[in-house]
Amino acid sequence: MTRWGHVAIAVMGGIAAALHVGKVPPAIPMLRAELGIDLVAAGWLMGLVSVLGAACGIFIGRFTDYLTHRRAMALGLGLLIAGSLMGAGSNSEMLLLASRTIESVGLIMASVAAPGLIAASIDARDTGLAFALWGIWVPAGVSAMMMISPFLLPGFGWRGSWIFAAAVSLIPMVALMLIKVPKPAHADRSFTSLATAVRLTAIQPMSWVIAGIFLAYSSSFMAVFGFLPTLLIEEMGISLTAASIMTALAVLANAVGNVLGGLLARWGAPRWTLIAGPCIMLTLTAFVVFGYGFPLWLRYGASVAYAISGGLLPATIMGSLPVYAPRRDLVGTFSGFVMQGSNIGQCFGPMLLASIVAASGWSGAPYYILATTLLGFALALCLRQMEQRIAAQAA
Repeated sequence: MTRWGHVAIAVMGGIAAALHVGKVPPAIPMLRAELGIDLVAAGWLMGLVSVLGAACGIFIGRFTDYLTHRRAMALGLGLLIAGSLMGAGSNSEMLLLASRTIESVGLIMASVAAPGLIAASIDARDTGLAFALWGIWVPAGVSAMMMISPFLLPGFGWRGSWIFAAAVSLIPMVALMLIKVPKPAHADRSFTSLATAVRLTAIQPMSWVIAGIFLAYSSSFMAVFGFLPTLLIEEMGISLTAASIMTALAVLANAVGNVLGGLLARWGAPRWTLIAGPCIMLTLTAFVVFGYGFPLWLRYGASVAYAISGGLLPATIMGSLPVYAPRRDLVGTFSGFVMQGSNIGQCFGPMLLASIVAASGWSGAPYYILATTLLGFALALCLRQMEQRIAAQAA
């Protein structure tokens, strides 16, 4: 029997964790004015979690398997709270970056532990829907914080945003400490067990295919929405406040795609089609978003359609984690490996798009999206072959 209350707590914890991602971009001007940080340091504040996730996601994932997913997610939220409060009290760039490092470890831990917690709380038939709900954590949390910040920052400053995110994170952390989840059977918890877990995950071709799909998706999605406010302001003449709100609403639309992906999976849609189809839509909508000759309403509408269609991919990927993990007790390790692919895309996607735009203008941007979606489409076909082979072996 599916424990939907446990799923809800995991999703709440993810949304609370994502607040710590969304709190930084709107606060950058205040941080620069008060602490004197430069744009490079501001970039590290925003991208540090992706760098750490790209470097050590699988090892943090293994630690969540060792600790149990409930405890690991609660600890991750605890680190987010501690780091955020430490940051709120900092008066120097170095202390703020140190606090952000603590937050980044907590965010990675919470995000890779949640799939294992959800997998232990659901029936197999509810996998698609449950993981689609989990998939809304980033768009819901980031967009919520981006929409709250314009009202929070004028009265309480950036420190108020840090304290607000910490206070909200306390709620699911306490809830996680109170619930009881069946404890999975663990093998030897020695260093050899860590090495074996990493090896079992890394030698499985499915791990690379799913991580590659997430890399292709995140590198295009983060590139588009990282620069959408700039595009709205420079190309379409929108004000800064309006551009921020419009971007937040478009990111929130990604959550709609997550839920839609879960429903389609529940109704029996093959995983590969829920990846290949959105890849085609991402390309088509990108050419409209960056098309100079199109009217504002059509370009912005295309960005919303881009977000919705893109939302099907993380929902599908997340739903595959408990299915294709090497063992039931390695869901966190497998999740960490897949999240490494996502974080690599988040690190390099915006930089690659920025280089293309600097060289050829915004008109070159959709061709970058085309390249990433072609990779995703090709990997979707690989996933189809692998799933057919697995089904044939099981028959």
